[in-house]
Amino acid sequence: MESQLKHRLLFSKRLSYLIKCNGLSNAELARAIKVSPGLITKYTSAKASPSYENFIQLADFFCVSMDFLRGKHYHISDDPIKRNNMDYWMELIEMIRLNQVEEKKVFEYLRLLINNSK
Repeated sequence: MESQLKHRLLFSKRLSYLIKCNGLSNAELARAIKVSPGLITKYTSAKASPSYENFIQLADFFCVSMDFLRGKHYHISDDPIKRNNMDYWMELIEMIRLNQVEEKKVFEYLRLLINNSK
């Protein structure tokens, strides 16, 4: 049970960052993968885990591996200098107290990295 919660929390954290890095709202993501916005909210708040089909849709939509979403792989793509190590960026953003303007700039940069790695 504790392991399931840990995996759900990690998935929720990664999904939340992918949504934010791509400049999406939960409703926009929900429309794109044809689920309810409430379901995306449950995923991002760790109140539910996606079905296998939805898990595949999310990985495909963001062009990331399922292993990345579930925490088995730490990089968005194979980058030798690890500038797109999502865990690194997530930890850095959490450690630094950014104002909204600074946070927006960081997420714009991450969005560029993600788009360039696709």
